Amino acid sequence: MFRLLAALGLLLGLGLLVLMPISAQVVPTPTLFIPSFGPVVDPPTLTPQIVVVTATPAITATPAIAATPEATATPTLPPLPTLNADLMGIQAYANVEIHAWQLLVDRVQFMGLRWIKTQVNWREMEPEPGQFTQVFSVIRDNLIYAGRRGFKIMISVVNAPDWARPPEARGQMEGPPSDPNAYAAFIGTLLDNWGTSFIHAIEIWNEPNLIREWTGMPKSGAIYKRYFDAAYQAIRQRSSEIVVLTAGLAPAGDTPDGSVNDRRWLRELYSAGLPINDPNFGIGIHPYGWANAPDARCCANPSQGWDDQRFFFFLDNIEDYRNIMLEFGHANGKLWATEFGWASFENLRYRDHVAGPLAIPPTDPGLGWMKRLSELQQAQYIIRAFELAQSEPLASFMGPMILWNLNFASLPGYVNEGVPSLPEAGFSVLNSDWAIRPIYVYLAQSPRR
Repeated sequence: MFRLLAALGLLLGLGLLVLMPISAQVVPTPTLFIPSFGPVVDPPTLTPQIVVVTATPAITATPAIAATPEATATPTLPPLPTLNADLMGIQAYANVEIHAWQLLVDRVQFMGLRWIKTQVNWREMEPEPGQFTQVFSVIRDNLIYAGRRGFKIMISVVNAPDWARPPEARGQMEGPPSDPNAYAAFIGTLLDNWGTSFIHAIEIWNEPNLIREWTGMPKSGAIYKRYFDAAYQAIRQRSSEIVVLTAGLAPAGDTPDGSVNDRRWLRELYSAGLPINDPNFGIGIHPYGWANAPDARCCANPSQGWDDQRFFFFLDNIEDYRNIMLEFGHANGKLWATEFGWASFENLRYRDHVAGPLAIPPTDPGLGWMKRLSELQQAQYIIRAFELAQSEPLASFMGPMILWNLNFASLPGYVNEGVPSLPEAGFSVLNSDWAIRPIYVYLAQSPRR
């Protein structure tokens, strides 16, 4: 189902693409990729409006899958690794109209990925107690549609509304509620309304070791454990099959702005007690590699600010997390990469991937590494990371890997004319008008098993 050979014909006018060594720092500019669907300019997102929450709609006939575009030219690529689709997914922004969502799901299918992840923003869905916006039902319906298409669904539930937060944290950066039970109650409402049959995994928050994600409460694994426990119980009261994941942590050290070392944080969480005997429990991780190749290790030539610590390296991140699991007797557990990826701003354009002005990369001095990689390097690194995770020794303890992200470059304000773009745009598989980038081609053409 997920290997549509005709997807090779999605690309028109492609020249020969040649894989270069992973360690290469310079690659040729690729021939222009033509989108497989018509460009979407400012794809519609939905402004929250208060609606009445109703029961989960009855399942009806599966919507027809869009026909595969007729092949006109087949790009030639060197041999690519054979990968397991069940261990591959991508995070998508899902608050879009259904017709746009259907096109996004088509793209995920053509790439041969089995998982679709999205973040569920509590603040957008329940801005006042018991009052739910249109976003609640839109994302529900979109995820049900993807589930009917055969995808496994993962959600990450984040961002408490102000009414649930400590008074001093209201109006500040994102953070948890005062009461863990309020968070659990919201997750319970999701599952009661959306159902449990198509949700396969739930990640409990996102990067709580960062100030921008966990404002208003102490940043420690022990504090987070209170929220995890409440959410875990709410989920288990409704399903024993949904995989419950700890929040993926941002690879980081202790910083003046409030970031907390992720390795220490994870040890604190394990020390507080986790359900390690539950076969449907896993540890969420975010093993980013910055501009370092996925095979690279720390710290051969530390000189650039993003190559002098182990948390800047894909394999070192995974190795350290695995060692912590073993340290706490969780040898049978799985690491789920709920986010990973590499950024490239090459050929990102504003509104039109052919004639639009080139995107300006972020100018923050700490984000200089985002200017390092070409689109082809981005594609090579991502394919190699999937391959590493599905090969020994990693394969024995790695769960699914969720690529970040599908469509953030198309969101309003992420790629702009004449001003720096947002960092998230560089990770996007789709350009600002939904034209595909080289990583799409590599994923679509790599064999599956």
